[in-house]
Amino acid sequence: MRVSHRNFVAAEKSVIECEQNISQITVLTENNCFIQSVGKNIWLISSKQKPSIQVHVYLDEKTGIATRLNWRQSFE
Repeated sequence: MRVSHRNFVAAEKSVIECEQNISQITVLTENNCFIQSVGKNIWLISSKQKPSIQVHVYLDEKTGIATRLNWRQSFE
């Protein structure tokens, strides 16, 4: 249970880092997430490590600020 919790926290940290840097994603040296455009400034960010966490964020083009719309743990 401790290992699962540790992995979940690590996945969430990866997603948060990608979320905070999504407007500069092309300059990140290390990317721990899969990032897909969903359209209309909405992005799907998924952690690469397990358990997989997915978040949808809205990126305001004027300010460069990402706002989390929702999140879920992806079960395989």
